[in-house]
Amino acid sequence: MLYIDGICEKSVELVEQPVFAGITTNPTILKRDRPGWGLMDAMKFLSKVPGERHFVQGSLSSTEWIQKVKEFIKKSDFDPEFFTIKLPWDPQKASNIVPQLNDIGVGVCATAVYTLQQYYAAVSMEVEYVAVYFDRMVKAGIDADLRITEMLDIGDWHSNAPRIIAASIKDIESANKLISLGVHDLTLPIEIAAEYVQGSFPADDLNRFEADFKL
Repeated sequence: MLYIDGICEKSVELVEQPVFAGITTNPTILKRDRPGWGLMDAMKFLSKVPGERHFVQGSLSSTEWIQKVKEFIKKSDFDPEFFTIKLPWDPQKASNIVPQLNDIGVGVCATAVYTLQQYYAAVSMEVEYVAVYFDRMVKAGIDADLRITEMLDIGDWHSNAPRIIAASIKDIESANKLISLGVHDLTLPIEIAAEYVQGSFPADDLNRFEADFKL
């Protein structure tokens, strides 16, 4: 699945194309694209945006937001799984929050996962998604290809393994590398997302087929 990392107007226009499954956000994205917005502002806005699911991010240091999410979902007329809540993945701190989100019915994404320990804790808690930050891994000196491959291998041993969604992608070459590694989903910055779904016809196939088309 392809997701768009952003919540600006252009992101919303792009996600109306069925090729994109939804929008992913975090507090930094909200600060950039929608200054002044918080979690609930994003959820209320995204509840009216097309897509299979949208990602928003909760907090580990405060849990007041959980009740607000519960109340919002309860009075809404869409499937709770329309939203996935991202949690910065400190497994110990997240362990009390995940069951509460499961009770609400929303999905859970362990986000900013860099180590095998983090990944295996996510498997153990049966979250739906694990978000790996590819470019940040590389900059931190982590062999990102190897680490992600190891996570995928571990996931193959478990029937309840989460989907791996790759974030922090800076170019199309990195996106294609991650696909070849076997990640399940990509979330792309808006500029790369728009470029990624453009057609490529080096032999001018499109124009030739269109010129020859007859009804």
